[in-house]
Amino acid sequence: MTAAWSRVDDLVATLRARWDRGTYLRAYAAGEPWVPVVLAVKGPTAADLVNDLDGSLRWVGRFHADSRGRGGQARFTIDYRPVRSRALGDNEVPARIRVDTLDQLAALLGTSADIARLDRVLGCTRRDLPGAAAWVAAHPVVAVANHDVWPQLVATVRWIVDHDTSRLDVRHLDVPGVDTKFVERHRKVLGPLLDQVLPPERVDPGAPSFAARYGFRRRPSYLRLRLLAPVPTFPATVTEVQLRVDELAATELPVDTVFIVENQATYLAFPSVPGAVVVFGEGFGTTVLEAVAWLRKKQLVYWGDIDTHGFAILHRLRERVPSVRSLLMDRATLIAHREQIVGEPTPTSASLECLTPEEQELYRDLIEDRYGPSVRLEQERIRLSLVRQALEPWLRDHCGDERESDRMCT
Repeated sequence: MTAAWSRVDDLVATLRARWDRGTYLRAYAAGEPWVPVVLAVKGPTAADLVNDLDGSLRWVGRFHADSRGRGGQARFTIDYRPVRSRALGDNEVPARIRVDTLDQLAALLGTSADIARLDRVLGCTRRDLPGAAAWVAAHPVVAVANHDVWPQLVATVRWIVDHDTSRLDVRHLDVPGVDTKFVERHRKVLGPLLDQVLPPERVDPGAPSFAARYGFRRRPSYLRLRLLAPVPTFPATVTEVQLRVDELAATELPVDTVFIVENQATYLAFPSVPGAVVVFGEGFGTTVLEAVAWLRKKQLVYWGDIDTHGFAILHRLRERVPSVRSLLMDRATLIAHREQIVGEPTPTSASLECLTPEEQELYRDLIEDRYGPSVRLEQERIRLSLVRQALEPWLRDHCGDERESDRMCT
């Protein structure tokens, strides 16, 4: 018996792969007439019968046994072909299998429940959301996989179609049986359904999120910042605030410098600097710079990790504001902390045109592993005394400014 001869399990696996791709359910949902499924069977040749009669007979016996179900009922139809040889005469061996009905195929694969589920899904959709019925017929595997929540999916889409969502958060739908997280859990199915039934003017194909694509109110983004010296906008007792970006855009702070850091420990330990605030970089990026116009008028100073992604962030900030300065992202700082170096998990080697010549040189050294493989110096590993030293130019500027009080320079 040779491994090249077909096994029933392999033939069934072929049929299952087609089922899982939706081949047969799509035809069923579209109302196409059933076409018997035929798979070729590779079995013994005349030479095989002569040279390995026992193996050939064992294969035929096993094939027949595997073609029967538990009760001895045939799982499919077997068509035979004659194999002729002078020594053994004519012998019939399986040439192909044939599945004559969809029900027979479902029984063979154990997928009869899928047909019943698809029937229920199609019935619900045709009744309550007819505009999406064609999509269900084209994607039956997805529909069947979500059969248990399909009525809620249809009800949710129907509700969105019937209501103005521009003032609603995506969690604020008033649909019976639908909790506040339902849309987010099922957006991969809801999205295509909404695309089918919403008018084109209510769908924004270029939107970055589900909520924006279908006209829901965008959730506010927030910016967290510390006041490195008293700021008249807030009571003197306030040292840290978190503001909605849209509200911050309408509230220009009377400061000269905005420091941006990526690490929370560094953010919390940042020394006092007159006329300045420090922003926690989580959530800060080019979108914030675009939304808060007055930030671009301030002196922006970015302090990130000394690694390839730190320089990539600096590059992106300078694309929007070319005057952004870097802090402690230089060769001297790296060399002074060589024992604190760790590895960068996924370094980049992208071209960063917005770096200064010195930054470009260090960035290239990092890419080329001059100081070791995938070097990273995280900002929280830098000695605080060096941070204070690096901030001296801002302290001097304020001490030399006659408009600053003596208190701020002490």
